[in-house]
Amino acid sequence: MTTGMTGGSRPLPARRRPSTWLAVCVSLLSTGMLGFLLIAMLMPGNERLEYYDPSAVAMLVSLATSAAYLSMVLTGAVLAIVRPGNVIGWLLLAAGFGFTAWIFAGEYANRTVLLDWPLPGYRFLDWLYPVFSYLGPLLIGFWIPMLFPDGRLLGGRWRWLAWAMGAMMSFGIAVSLLTDTDEEFGRALPNPTAIGGVAEELLEATSAAANPVLVVILLLGIASVIVRFRRSSGVERQQMKWFLAAAGVVLLAMIGMSVFFILGMQALSNASYFAFNIVIGLVPIAIGIAVLRYRLYEIDRLISRTIGWATVTIVLVGAFSLLVLGSSAVLEPLTGGNTLAVAGSTLVVAALFTPLRGRVQRAVDRRFDRARYDGERLVGAFGERLRDEVDLETIRADVLATVDAAVRPASVGLWLRERR
Repeated sequence: MTTGMTGGSRPLPARRRPSTWLAVCVSLLSTGMLGFLLIAMLMPGNERLEYYDPSAVAMLVSLATSAAYLSMVLTGAVLAIVRPGNVIGWLLLAAGFGFTAWIFAGEYANRTVLLDWPLPGYRFLDWLYPVFSYLGPLLIGFWIPMLFPDGRLLGGRWRWLAWAMGAMMSFGIAVSLLTDTDEEFGRALPNPTAIGGVAEELLEATSAAANPVLVVILLLGIASVIVRFRRSSGVERQQMKWFLAAAGVVLLAMIGMSVFFILGMQALSNASYFAFNIVIGLVPIAIGIAVLRYRLYEIDRLISRTIGWATVTIVLVGAFSLLVLGSSAVLEPLTGGNTLAVAGSTLVVAALFTPLRGRVQRAVDRRFDRARYDGERLVGAFGERLRDEVDLETIRADVLATVDAAVRPASVGLWLRERR
């Protein structure tokens, strides 16, 4: 009987799991599609596409979007290989593949029909285009938050919600395959499986009527994330913090982008759209850190530092604006310009930076990084006591008590070497 040795000395190489090969193949396919999209942007003739924007901002946004999709794919592949039993990695990999295939299918068909590129299979990809449009957004917007971090539902009470979303996804995909939307980005390719007639119109009307139901399901999915966070503790709570912190940054970027767009600030809207595409890539990274539990407890410090720096920046920008406006009104009649006002305001803001940052950061740490804050206070108090203490046994007991209170170790001991 074979015991795993060949020739009596060498162990047989470990076989790769089929799941590993599947994850590698999907990630390579997605990377190849992204490569096609980036190359297509640089090819001549793109100006014939109505939606093509040759500006540098549009190119940067496209690169940021590709980087976000690649982050989903690679993080999902790593989790699927390292943690194959956790469905989160597979869902993240499928979401990255769905987003990539969605953009790829549209561009592939556009360049075949509108630019006369000799690409095979474009009709099949155009047929699948609306199917891919469901896959990525619903996976990253519902299924991953619902099942994060262990790949299981919060409880049996939420099973009906998962079934409802599965039914809505199936219905939406069926509608996309049975109806004809032949005008997409200027290309006109009829759907070969469209049913046509009154039945198709009825199906489209039913789909439109079901949209509010989908919104309610998505909101309930968000509610389940909040409930899971409130019930969580220990490691799971830190995992939820990583995910919610990344999702919060994406939400802030989305709000900023919408506000600037509504106000008509085109430059800021473009910049916030670029930032939005950048921060989307943070969500897969946060998920990977949470699932792999790598430096998990650093999230409290990251949150406190982010809030602290953001608060200081907002306060200083507001103070600078008020100082410039106020001093300009006073000095401009005397100096004929606002250069002196800007210089003086800059000096005042620079002088305020260090004390303001210290006060704000201490206040934020008390709320968002309490364990580290309490630990630093304990160590500081121990240092003060150590200056006046000379009894070795008292110092030894104080060291053990301080370490135990500051870092809560499973066990603690102190070894003192005697001088000879």
